[in-house]
Parts: sequence; structure tokens; C-alpha cells
Amino acid sequence: MLRKIFLLGISIIIMTTLATMGFLFFMPVEPQNVAMAYSPGETNIVMEDEFIHTDVYPIIDGEKIFIPLDIFKKYIHEDIRFDEQKRLLYLNIEEPQFELETEELTERLDNGVNLTMLVRNLSDNYYVELSGYEKIFNIEITYIEKNNIVIIDKVKEKELIGTIDRKTYLRPEKSSFSFKLDKLRSGDKVKVFEQENKWSKVRTEEGYIGYVKSRDLDVEKLDMDLDVRLNTVREDWNPTGKINFAWEYVYRYTPDISEEDAIEGLDVVSPTWFSIIDDKGTIENKVDYNYIMDAHDKGYKVWALMDNSFDKDLTKKVLSSEEAQNNVINQILVYTSMYNIDGINLDFENVYYEDKDRLTQFVDKLTKALKKQNLVVSMDFTIPSSSLNWSKFYDRERISEIVDYCMVMTYDEHWASSPKSGSVASIGWVESGIEKTLRYVPKEKLLLGIPFYTREWEETRDEKGNIDIKSSALSMKTVDERIIENNLVPKWLNEEGQYYVEYTKDNKRYRIWIEDQNSIGLKAQLVHEYDLAGAASWRKGFEKEGIWTVLKTVIKDKNKIVRQ
Repeated sequence: MLRKIFLLGISIIIMTTLATMGFLFFMPVEPQNVAMAYSPGETNIVMEDEFIHTDVYPIIDGEKIFIPLDIFKKYIHEDIRFDEQKRLLYLNIEEPQFELETEELTERLDNGVNLTMLVRNLSDNYYVELSGYEKIFNIEITYIEKNNIVIIDKVKEKELIGTIDRKTYLRPEKSSFSFKLDKLRSGDKVKVFEQENKWSKVRTEEGYIGYVKSRDLDVEKLDMDLDVRLNTVREDWNPTGKINFAWEYVYRYTPDISEEDAIEGLDVVSPTWFSIIDDKGTIENKVDYNYIMDAHDKGYKVWALMDNSFDKDLTKKVLSSEEAQNNVINQILVYTSMYNIDGINLDFENVYYEDKDRLTQFVDKLTKALKKQNLVVSMDFTIPSSSLNWSKFYDRERISEIVDYCMVMTYDEHWASSPKSGSVASIGWVESGIEKTLRYVPKEKLLLGIPFYTREWEETRDEKGNIDIKSSALSMKTVDERIIENNLVPKWLNEEGQYYVEYTKDNKRYRIWIEDQNSIGLKAQLVHEYDLAGAASWRKGFEKEGIWTVLKTVIKDKNKIVRQ
């Protein structure tokens, strides 16, 4: 009897110990919380078959996946330099593994290419968003929303894919005594990284990494479609009727248009994404790939703008260096390819008159390269004037033969620092600008620049009667607010083709020549009167409700607007 009691006691002790250790294998047990292997409450990150332990986690914002900069450098691309002040990351790609649209374009990158990308400061840490860069770094990024796991895989020519052929468990170690990380069922697919006689290292479709018994796994080696070409040559673009084009100003980060309704009648958006920033031809890249996908979904073409930082000394150095020019062209070719951009809009301003021919030659070289991708190329011009560095440096006639379209910036009649208050774009001044430009540019290539902004002029008279003038640019919505705040009644000016208001406050006179649906409608009608290619509006976001309806009515439907 004592022997039975003794054996029963031993059995209880053994069972209690096993239960404490989690080894009650003879009882049905669900997998333990995966938090034992992953960080709970965080977006975990997995690189191939490795769970990355970090104090800084990825951030998910809608369709965007932000990867911590340190993780990017350690696991994806080490050859970088970070300019913290500009929030710009410089990437040195010595031996590109990707290809451009044609063999000829790809050969341009034989000596490598330097790229840049924006860095964001989120939650006091630096992050990069890699949409569009997958083929540049030969990676694939997947977000498992159910388990809040970001997976980064290196793309390979062959992969081992396993099929679970019986119920089994995923374990963190090669031991049946390690805890059960996840339950796997017959037919589940796993990615296989290591194979041994008894155990195989796998990653489940849930994003969990561990080991399964090899006997429970059927493994197949699959040939993967390793497509290293960034893009294909674009199809010809054949616009219907007159073109309705709008610039999208981007200071650093691109506005989110995903929730915007598609603008009826708008054909092209041109975000200000590229700037030449040094004498080596480095381009600051501010592209947001999600914006492009959203724009394409809405039916817009995207012609990204590239400028010269409006720096005549920098421009001289770039135009004097064949190497710098090639750097510019090679970068733009990569960006247009990887982001699936439809065209490039060139905005070069403040250039030495003596660089006129060099600028034209550069535009020719760049356009010829972009045409191998079948992109649309356009260039912005100021109104012809006597200014050497702001107007005469354009060889309008020769450039218009090179590019597809030219935009004449018929605004800033009275510019920001003008010594005299006045309209941004009175109708007579706009019409004169068109006529002057048509001496050099064919009408079928010319787009009329239309302002969505105006200026509020502040005039202060001193004791001697001198008038000090300041101005600030206002959106249409802000102008309406000024009118309401000051109980103003706009007066129509026939000669200027727009409404006008003024008011006095704190002994200062304020004056506004208003841009609204009436003035915009009048300007837009000039597109048909001169049979131009279309209109280009500066800038999207400064308009008010109804402006797009006016532009569609006039430009697309060829109807006139009755003044309100």
C-alpha cells in the first residue's frame, strides 16, 4: 500500500513538473503566444529567415511602409550617406543589378549611378519608404496585416517552397521540447531556408520563422521569374483635344491625393520633384510613388518637374561639365523608369545668357535619352523680354523643335518684389505674352500658363510721401476670406479682366487684383482664340471650388464663361 502511495506521489510530481515546463504533450495544447518570439504591440520586421530584434520598428501608414534607416543600412544597402539637414539620403549604386527599358539605356549605367531619396523623421527616428526601389535593391516587401509583420525578401532565381502534408507544429528550435510557436495544417505553404534529415527551417505565410520536422514537409524547388527590368518603353500618348495641365508644388513631402475625387477634364499633373543641387549633377529626389499610382488611377499622366534650383552659377558648372550632365541624365532615366513616370517638365530659370547654347544642347541630349523611353518632354519659358538671365537665355525656337511642348508662364506680371502694386496676370499682358512667344514656338506646342494665385499688396506711406511696398502670395480661398473679413465689395476692371478690392488697416493700404473663375475663364478662352495646345496652371491646391469646372467648360468643351 505504501509503495502505491509512493508511486502515485512520484507521478504527481513528474506531471506537475512537466506541466510547469509546458511539456504536457499528451494533452491537446494550442500554440503558445507568438509574443514569446516576436515583440507584442509592434510592427515586427523579418528579413528572409531572420527576425530582426530592434528598438525602432517599422511604421505602417495606409499603403506606405516606413523602414527604420538603421535597418535599411544594415540589411538592404550599406553604401549610403545621410544629410540630416536636408533629410536626404545619398545612395551609391556601384554595380546596378537592374536594367532600364532598352539595352542601350542600361549600358549608360555601366559605371554605376548615384541616387537620392527622402528620409522622414517619425516618432524621433529616421525612416525611409521604399516603394519603387524594390528592383533597385532586388528585394520584395510584404506586409502581413493580420500579424503586423513586415517581410523583406531578397529576390532569387530559385526558391524552396514546402507543403505541409500532415498536422504539425512550428517550433523556435530544433527540438520537440521547444514551445509550439504556431500550428500548421495539411496543405499549408511555407518558404524553406534550411533542410536537414530531421528538421527544416521555414517561414510560414503568417510571417513566423521556426522549424518543422522534415518528415512533415514536401519540398519543391521552383524557378522564380527574376525580372530585373524596371519598366518597358511607354506607349504613345495621344491627348484628346486641348491639354489641361497643372503643376503640383512639393516643398519636401508630396500631398496625399488618394482621397481626392478625380478632377474631370484634368489630363496631366506635374509635381515639382527633381532639383539639380550640386555641380556634380546630383538630383534631389522627392518622388512619392503612391502619388503616381493614385494619379494614374484617376486617369492623369504624371510629368515630373526638374529644375536647376534657379541658381545660375550652379547651372553654369553643370552645363560646363559633360560628366555632370550625364549624371543628371542617368539619374532621371532611372527615376522615370523605376517610378513609371510619363514625362518630364523642365523648369530652368535664372541662367546666364552666355550659357544659352549649352542649355539648348543639354536639353537636346536629355530629350533624346528620354525619348528612348518614349516619355513626353516639355519645357517652361518666361514671356520674351529684355532680361538676359530670365528670358533671353532661352533659345525658344530651337528648344521648341526639340521638346514636345512648351509652357509660357504668363503670370508674375507684377512679381513678389515688384516696386509697383498690380495684377499677377492682367488679360492684356497675358495676350501680349502669347503673341510674343508665338514668334518662336508653334501654337500646336504651346501651353498657356494660368495662375491660381494672386498677391496681396501692402502699401505704407512714410512722412516724406514715399511708398514702401510688400506683397504676399494668396490662394483663391484666402482671398475670399479677406473679402469677408473686411466686408469688401469687389469691382470689375474691364482692362485687367478681373475683380479688384482694396482696404485700409493700421494706416496701411492693401490691394488685391483677384484671380477667380471669371478671370480664369477669360484667360482660358485664349487657348482657343490662338489655337494653342492647352493650358498649364500654377498651382494645384491654390484653386477654389468651381475652377476645374471652368477650365473643363472652356478648354475641353469650348464654351465661354458668363461673368458672375
